[in-house]
Amino acid sequence: MTHPATAVVGNGAGLVPALVVGNGRRRLTLPARWAQRLRFCERVAELQRLLEEQPVTAVLIETRDADGAPVPAFIRGWVQRNTRVPILVWTAGSASALSEILDLSAAGGDVRLILRPRDDPAATLDRLLAAQSPPHPGAVPALLRRVVVPAPPLIQPELTLAAYHAWPDPRVQVWAHALGLTRQALNRRLGAVRYQKASVVLDHFSAAEIAIRLTQGVKLKNIAAAMGRPDERSLRRRLARLGTRPEYLRDEADFRALIPRIAAGIQLQP
Repeated sequence: MTHPATAVVGNGAGLVPALVVGNGRRRLTLPARWAQRLRFCERVAELQRLLEEQPVTAVLIETRDADGAPVPAFIRGWVQRNTRVPILVWTAGSASALSEILDLSAAGGDVRLILRPRDDPAATLDRLLAAQSPPHPGAVPALLRRVVVPAPPLIQPELTLAAYHAWPDPRVQVWAHALGLTRQALNRRLGAVRYQKASVVLDHFSAAEIAIRLTQGVKLKNIAAAMGRPDERSLRRRLARLGTRPEYLRDEADFRALIPRIAAGIQLQP
């Protein structure tokens, strides 16, 4: 149930609370068309007040406020009541931050990760607010809730980042670099809790992204183009890992049926 005071009422309305501390605001180069909708704050009490004031289109947060309070924990209840509002989390991706992000996802949140220094929060907000409606979050929420949350807590941060790196250019080296690991160290960490090597995990998560876009009516050749692939064969091979083909993916139910196969496919079998 979405709280009536904070419902998304259309992309042309609603403020965007932004809990961004100190010098972080310099990264937000504000296009005039939506600058007036941003409301900056530095403490969770201010953020909570903004969330209850009027309709909200999106929320941008860092994981700690100016006093060091954990922001995701303070807004978890609000997220549970407002599951359709995108929550943009700007973070360096530490294990503790990723665990908190995973908790927001488990609460039903449409959580979208902005990794510093790789990602630009201004560009992310621009894409989100310039669209006629909030861009579809892709497979990430389903992967986090139904594949990552049931995984051993020890490996949850790594799998969380894998879900975000699976689109559009899934490369193990980039995933490992975001964790501060070598490819070999990442494979060892996965193997220690009986998960497949990193390339297998990323292929399965990438297949989930391909599948959900097919259920939205996107043509396979257009998905391949978005991924920078010269043809569709590698995409078909990823889907084949899950025992499916593009023509079998017609709606969200078809996509949801793949999730148990993804969860099983990334684990080492006895």
